[in-house]
Amino acid sequence: MNCVTAAGNRADDGDAMCGNAVMYDAPAGKILTAGGSANYEDDTARSNAYIITLGTTKQNPQVTKVPNMAFARGFANGVALPDGTVFVTGGQSFVKPFTDTTAHLTPELFNPATNTWTQLNPMSIPRTYHSTALLLPDATVIQGGGGLCGGCGVNHFDAEIFVPPYLLNADGSRKARPVINTVATTVRLGATLSITTNSAVTKFALIRTGTATHTVDTDQRRIPLTPAGSGTSYTVTIPTDPGVAVPGFWFLFALNSAGTPSVAKIVKVTP
Repeated sequence: MNCVTAAGNRADDGDAMCGNAVMYDAPAGKILTAGGSANYEDDTARSNAYIITLGTTKQNPQVTKVPNMAFARGFANGVALPDGTVFVTGGQSFVKPFTDTTAHLTPELFNPATNTWTQLNPMSIPRTYHSTALLLPDATVIQGGGGLCGGCGVNHFDAEIFVPPYLLNADGSRKARPVINTVATTVRLGATLSITTNSAVTKFALIRTGTATHTVDTDQRRIPLTPAGSGTSYTVTIPTDPGVAVPGFWFLFALNSAGTPSVAKIVKVTP
């Protein structure tokens, strides 16, 4: 029995080996795809970007072309951030494993609300083949690794921490952040979760803890949550669909009106 059905093409995009696919809004079925190349190695990468919107089961999704990244990237990493933006970092414009040639040090941030890319502060070290990037509980991103080729000279056994703009004031100092004071550590699908904070917030977000390898993070997804309540006491409702709120461990972030996220609490979603 064939359990896999073709979902159609990404508009005019071709094969995109070693590109990114980041589900930045799981309830809305929104996936950003970016970069990649026609072949796994020895090929020119692309800067193409598209939003795939999943809809009715067994119906082809909607595909929308969005502006290209500033840099063509293969072997880059994409990370869904608590505010709904997507951080794309590393990669190279000509994909060739175990090399740092044509590497891009400047990350880019995609904002789905405005369909725009913004270039951010550069990294110090190339992050290409076998590199990784993951969201941390404090809403920063760790980006590290690359190489793993014996003694070829481009092995990177270190990592860097990127601080997204939502944590910084204009002068580079850290913003004041909301704090989640209390929340249950376990919640069932479809249940209501009660949360208290130290100050007023406007939204919450669940982000699945990551498992990234070879630029692909199969567990990564974000669920925006609109709270009921006010002041410092709120409730949110977990989606009922286990294909959206996949059972397991999630980061729960609170965000204030400026879009500044709290440090996450870890919540386990159960069937």
